[in-house]
Amino acid sequence: MIRLLPFLASMLGLASAAFGQTALSQPALDDVRAMVEAAPSEYGLVVAVTDRERMRLVATHGYADIARKQPVTADTRFAIGSISKSFTAIGLMQMADEGRFDPDAPVARYLPDFHPASKFAPITGHSLLRHTSGLPNYLAHVASMRFLIKALDGFEPRYAPGAHFWYSNSGYQLLGYVAERIDGQPFPLILQRRVLGRLGMAATSPQIDDRLRGRIATSYARTPDGKFAEAPWFDYLSADGAVVSDAADMGAYARMLLARGDTPGGRLISAAAFNRFATAGLDDYGYGVDVLEGGRVLAHSGSIAGFQAYLSAHVADGFAVVFLGNGPIDKALRDRIVARLAGSEPQAPQASVAWRDANSFAGSFAGAGGRKLAFRADVSGGLGLVEGDRTVPLDRLGREAWGLYQTATGPRAFLFFRDAAGAVTDVSDSAASYARQGTPPVEAPAAALPLVGRYAAHGEEGPSVRVFARKGRLSFAYADAAVATELAEEAPGRFRFAEPAHAPEWLAFDTIIDGQAQRLIFSGVPLYRIDLP
Repeated sequence: MIRLLPFLASMLGLASAAFGQTALSQPALDDVRAMVEAAPSEYGLVVAVTDRERMRLVATHGYADIARKQPVTADTRFAIGSISKSFTAIGLMQMADEGRFDPDAPVARYLPDFHPASKFAPITGHSLLRHTSGLPNYLAHVASMRFLIKALDGFEPRYAPGAHFWYSNSGYQLLGYVAERIDGQPFPLILQRRVLGRLGMAATSPQIDDRLRGRIATSYARTPDGKFAEAPWFDYLSADGAVVSDAADMGAYARMLLARGDTPGGRLISAAAFNRFATAGLDDYGYGVDVLEGGRVLAHSGSIAGFQAYLSAHVADGFAVVFLGNGPIDKALRDRIVARLAGSEPQAPQASVAWRDANSFAGSFAGAGGRKLAFRADVSGGLGLVEGDRTVPLDRLGREAWGLYQTATGPRAFLFFRDAAGAVTDVSDSAASYARQGTPPVEAPAAALPLVGRYAAHGEEGPSVRVFARKGRLSFAYADAAVATELAEEAPGRFRFAEPAHAPEWLAFDTIIDGQAQRLIFSGVPLYRIDLP
């Protein structure tokens, strides 16, 4: 591997004194091991650290299967989610080196059945690789299915390719079908032959299927009360996030990134192709990677089916770190580990505030027309809705939501919102909103009220969303998220995200029964009203 160093210096265009290699000191590695082993979660975490030549550390924590008390080991395999996108980009850039894929050509050259209804220039491979195509993020009902090509028929982008960044898993799924048309094989086999086999990643699978059940870590998702339960299993084949790997294999992949596309067996892609792969575009995104610190760092996170992962390759400093988890990876811990390896002083660990206690929600809120809501915390950690001289216990629905599953008038969901300091400022009761202090919010227009409610799709992935009124405007949120997106009506019954206005996502409501919309089409995904809070 010594032969790589002159090549790296010349490719980076800087003298070795200015772009030298950070020494991975033993004290730093020892500190990382201690931080990993002290992680508070039961589910598993593997942190692997490599330099340009070899693995320097694999630290493990927790269980690959909590119920069976099966500990995570260095050989435990995890799904890596969207880190797979860089694998896809590498495979396509190999095809570019061969003259078989032109990133600047219209995608329709390779996918003649792809027919968006665009008034702009054609969508190219380059715009798909950089998430600037204007396509929606994720169509759950056709993800991992070639019907996606047809599902995007007639889709109208809001902007020309390259004008804005909008993360699009759908775009990377299309890239997998582009690769299949070029190479004439299923995409997992393409990935196996072009990337995994070349790097000796023998433990890595290019797709998630039933053969992996019981042979990879069991993954865990957070439940509404903040605890964890086994995440649903689902098969996944697409180019946006289907790779399953372990620490050693991901170390080999990271070393290829540190060597800017070179490997002990020869270049995986040309220097010119890697330069294009690792050049930052909008939002500092290259081809399947975040390009940070002026190209000194290539990074990406990943999440799928309860698994989370993170890769940070410090190309300029000659080391990379990989995080593999079968549950949420604590960002504060991740940042402390990366900082320690980079030679900067990590911040002191902070307690997580993701699931705040009931006391932070308690209090009185005022709405339009003199209406009021009041909530009271109890000694057991629960929250109740005050109704006259009684308090009705609420169920925890999520990080910032509580509710009632069954009442005489149907389910109720209370969604709480906070200021920058973390104090609750207002709450939505689905069709109306209330403020803790100041002027009560205005009423939502009557036309918005039939649209308010919970909508879901059956299946492992969902999604499940809430539509509600907040401060007089219709808003949208995923059922398990605490972030609200205000909606703007662009045609009767059809809405877009108010901010950013260029977002390609759209919502259309139809089928009014008993004064309520029964269906929501979310960027092409059909969701149906369900009587849950």
